[in-house]
Amino acid sequence: MKKVKVLLTSACIFSLISCQVKDTKPAKSSSETPVKATGAFVNEPNTLVAEPRQITFTGPKSGEGYFSPDGKKMIFQSERHAGNPFYQMYVLDLISGETTLVSPGKGKTTCGWIHPSMKKVMYSSTHLDPQTDKKTQEEYDNRKKAVKARYSWSFDENYDIFSSDLNGKNIQRLTREKGYDAEGSYSPDGQWIAFASNRAGYTEKLEGEDKKLFEQDPSYMMDIYIMKADGSQVKRLTNSKGYDGGPFFSADGRKITWRRFSANGSTAEIFTMNVDGSNQTQVTQLKSMSWAPYFHPSGDYIIFGSSILGYSNFELFIVDTAGRKEPVRVTFDEGFDGLPVFTPDGNSLSWTHRNEKGDSQILIAKWDDAQARKLLGLSAQDPMAGSLSPDMKVDDIKKWVHYLASPDLQGRGTGSGEEKIYTEKIAQAFKSWGLVGAGAQGSFFETFEFTSGVKLGSNNSLEVVGSYKKNYTVSRDFEPISFSKTGEFKEAPIVFAGYGIKAPASDKEPEYDSYKGLDVKGKWVLVFTDLPSNVTPQRRHYLNLYSRLQHKVTVAKNEGAVGILITNGPESGLPEKFGNIKFEGSLSESTLGVIRLSTDAASGMVRYAGQDLIALQMKLDKGEMIEGFAIPSAYVKARVDLQFQKAQGINVVAKLPVSGSTSAIMIGAHGDHLGHGQFGSSLAKGAEIGKSHLGADDNASGVAGVMELAHYYAQLKKTASHKLQKNIYFGVWSGEELGNLGSSHFTKASAKHNITAYINMDMIGRFKDRVFVQGLGSADNWTRLAEEVGVRTAVPMIVQEDPYLPTDSLAFYMAGIPTANFFTGSHAEYHSPRDIPELINYDGVARVLSAVRGLADLLVDTKLPMVKYVKVASAQNRLEGRSFRVYLGTIPDYSQEGVKGVRISGASKDSPAEKAGLKDKDIITEFGGTKIENLYDYVYTLQSVKPNQETVMKILRDGKPLELKITPKLKE
Repeated sequence: MKKVKVLLTSACIFSLISCQVKDTKPAKSSSETPVKATGAFVNEPNTLVAEPRQITFTGPKSGEGYFSPDGKKMIFQSERHAGNPFYQMYVLDLISGETTLVSPGKGKTTCGWIHPSMKKVMYSSTHLDPQTDKKTQEEYDNRKKAVKARYSWSFDENYDIFSSDLNGKNIQRLTREKGYDAEGSYSPDGQWIAFASNRAGYTEKLEGEDKKLFEQDPSYMMDIYIMKADGSQVKRLTNSKGYDGGPFFSADGRKITWRRFSANGSTAEIFTMNVDGSNQTQVTQLKSMSWAPYFHPSGDYIIFGSSILGYSNFELFIVDTAGRKEPVRVTFDEGFDGLPVFTPDGNSLSWTHRNEKGDSQILIAKWDDAQARKLLGLSAQDPMAGSLSPDMKVDDIKKWVHYLASPDLQGRGTGSGEEKIYTEKIAQAFKSWGLVGAGAQGSFFETFEFTSGVKLGSNNSLEVVGSYKKNYTVSRDFEPISFSKTGEFKEAPIVFAGYGIKAPASDKEPEYDSYKGLDVKGKWVLVFTDLPSNVTPQRRHYLNLYSRLQHKVTVAKNEGAVGILITNGPESGLPEKFGNIKFEGSLSESTLGVIRLSTDAASGMVRYAGQDLIALQMKLDKGEMIEGFAIPSAYVKARVDLQFQKAQGINVVAKLPVSGSTSAIMIGAHGDHLGHGQFGSSLAKGAEIGKSHLGADDNASGVAGVMELAHYYAQLKKTASHKLQKNIYFGVWSGEELGNLGSSHFTKASAKHNITAYINMDMIGRFKDRVFVQGLGSADNWTRLAEEVGVRTAVPMIVQEDPYLPTDSLAFYMAGIPTANFFTGSHAEYHSPRDIPELINYDGVARVLSAVRGLADLLVDTKLPMVKYVKVASAQNRLEGRSFRVYLGTIPDYSQEGVKGVRISGASKDSPAEKAGLKDKDIITEFGGTKIENLYDYVYTLQSVKPNQETVMKILRDGKPLELKITPKLKE
């Protein structure tokens, strides 16, 4: 980012007030009179403001507009009243466009504010000045002169603060002291008024330089005061020489920001303080004319105008409230831009723009809070800060996505500290909208235990004994892998087996067998990671199916090995890092030792056998088959000590209760993601590895949808015109990336909630030209309902029948609940740190949500069940692998832990598994002659068994062994 330093001339004494800039002689350029440098600021182009438009047109000058608390009205000053050349105060209805005069129409008026009650307004006026008519005529006469005097703001001592109703009636005078009382603003609760006054210049005895400066410039004695809304209990907050003015409260009412001039009036900086005047802090250091500051509703940053680019080109800037970062430039147009103010929701910005002719009008534009925070180095905004629209709006969706996918939440790993933070925020939102907890004892939270990680114990060792002797150091030469068997391994021989791949022949590819001619029974097998690198893409793609580490372990076990040593090899180009063991598998029992070995250690072993590791790997990488060999007189002796860590995942579940309803629907999405890649399957590449996986699309987009729909239906329930007929549950699931852990935990008790339909949203942030509505084969009426929604909403949809989806909807389908999943498609950023909020199509999310809401409406607008569960066959049963040749139709239960074998949660209709008699909760212990101890063994057998040939599957059912005959099908 470019940082600019600008020089300021001291020749211009630039007196400001909250409403306008006092016109002075033109500023000299910095090259003419370089006096001293100002602070740096960021001057790179940005898109913080978008779609600016003018909202006032009448009269030569309008400006200083401030929004009502609901954002539907604006009070502003304008020179448009017949018979008066000065500003008068008007209220603009931003819905109807109607404008109402609220000041008396006489004298000078400035600095209006609408009370939070929406029943009265405040402004400053001189209409009680006996000289009003005379001053009015003098102003008209001056404006007729050919040579006009320089414009200057009047610090008229007759300015007082008044209030009236929104029609300008019931005027009440709030200040009576001699002096300029103006620049008032109400506190958010409406009990206090902060204002600026130079009354001390008339009541205190001034001498010497103070007296002289006050007579030259009445703003010299201007300070900030606070008083009750009725004008009582006045308290002075500042007491510095020079002009302190333009005070505004923060949205929480705890802070005030204002502008403080130097004593000679040559510069002004932005300050903040507590409402009692304590902790006065300078925020800017620009050494220019910085003024008219205004808090963003979040309170995290301030917007203001500054002359740092020259008095003829005031621009807007933002700065963090603490002033830790350089200010960032916001506007880039010629002319004056100042007096900025945010809408109460923080989604729009209004300001006054004055052109080269001197005419000024009010503009409004969309504001990009997320971009502002990024430029200022701030955390994402609390999505509950400010008001949310009762409708589903892009700005609200953006708040949730940026919050959930912020770097602060570190990728939202299951069971992480960050999961506790965001689930608390979600529960807070549900509660504030009137929903009730649907977890245990009415809590919004539902917890479950899972294995979250692994660390090395103190008893890990590896050595080679025999003629070749070598001791290895843990975390330097070797490291156990998380799915290794633990305990002591007695001396056993070592055999080198290339890449350790065993792939059967296909119709296009020959077989690949690293174990051909090798006897590895009772031995350790030394193999390379990955697969041959210099073969054809087709060959590499085929071998890739059999090259996963877990697969290699299962192959080695089936060959009778006692352990496997994995090494990258010198030609792999893969990073070789030890000391940060990663949890890479479940705790299902394994009978093999699995150890990662350094390249140096592996090279020493094969060198003892008269071989060269580099030469071996180069041959193998070309696709050449080489015979494996034993390491002579060398025996591995090892001890594996792994300490597994448990953690708690957290679901958030809430209910919008409907009186008299006994049935419900549910809307959900998963909130967890991959952390820094240690949870689930990261696809990070190169320098991305280890970085936070923000998961903006996966699945901050889906959670944003849940929150928007929960808020929408909560507001809808409050309206008398609409009656919901069913309870609505909302769920944000944990552990989806680890295998639908959270949703599976919830569905085990789902019967008590009587949920008749479930709508899931997983990755709805990349809408282009259609949304996939998946799983509609799970019920008899989904497709017809989707057709109706498509017509009503005009959202292009592609409907898909298969309910066996790799997302949370599957847990509900397996529990006998009809499901529909909304999905906008995968992309290159999937499961990587590149899935960031800036790539989300927020307008597209809003369109998807209109379709989700349309479907939900059809379900909840009647007490009748609109869909009926149907058990269907899976098209390809994705959980058995998208690339596998065969299909069984089993649904593994991914929430299992500590199970020796693979427990299933059901079988697809008309599938080989169903025909063989497999049932829910069966545990597969052997298949095709391969013992099944974990999911990886099961995956291996699915890759190796022959289709259309009957084979034996052994299972445990209720603890009793059974033997079934099953015929795998070739996938279509």
